Amino acid sequence: MAESTWLQTAAASLLTAALTLAGTSCQQAHLDERADREKFLDGAQVTAQETSRLLDEGYNALAQLLKGMDQKGWREFSKGPADDYMEFHRRWRQQLIAQHFKLSRYYGKDMANDLIHIDEIDRHPVDNLQSPNPCTPAGSENDFDIAKLALQTECYARFATLQQDIINDKIKEKNTDDLFDTMGSQRDTVQTAWKLIEHYDKSSVSFLRRLNAKFTQ
Repeated sequence: MAESTWLQTAAASLLTAALTLAGTSCQQAHLDERADREKFLDGAQVTAQETSRLLDEGYNALAQLLKGMDQKGWREFSKGPADDYMEFHRRWRQQLIAQHFKLSRYYGKDMANDLIHIDEIDRHPVDNLQSPNPCTPAGSENDFDIAKLALQTECYARFATLQQDIINDKIKEKNTDDLFDTMGSQRDTVQTAWKLIEHYDKSSVSFLRRLNAKFTQ
């Protein structure tokens, strides 16, 4: 009888230990899952903050570029504001590429592509200024992104200063042929560049709002 009681007690103890172990394992799994979730959310938040900083830096650099084109021809513009911007842009583009992979991880590839299409980074649609539409970005309208918008803005700034060179040469040579048409066209190009930077600003705000909406889901 004593032996039977001892076996029952031992069995009960083993069952209790097993249940305790199972409960502890389950609790630990929930804690690990919660820790992973919090780590993921922290990474997503940091990524959003980094993206906001990059977009802000891009806007400031473009604004500085457009201010620098004021009544300047390409000869003068290329040795100052344009050169400074291109140096910035090389570094900035590399940061956008790295950010694309972070955004893909935390927010999905579609959101990352709205920042930059890394499969199109070697395509330069704005190099041929003799084209009827030299500043049209690569890809379809559905492939438009903020990085392309920055390139398009820079292109119009460059184009405006080339037109200013033509105006300056005509004035210097006292050649009035098509002078006023060229001046009107150059003015339109400048206005387009400023409209594009406004579009960049609005697109950046919209992009960050969508990041926040995904983060809070």
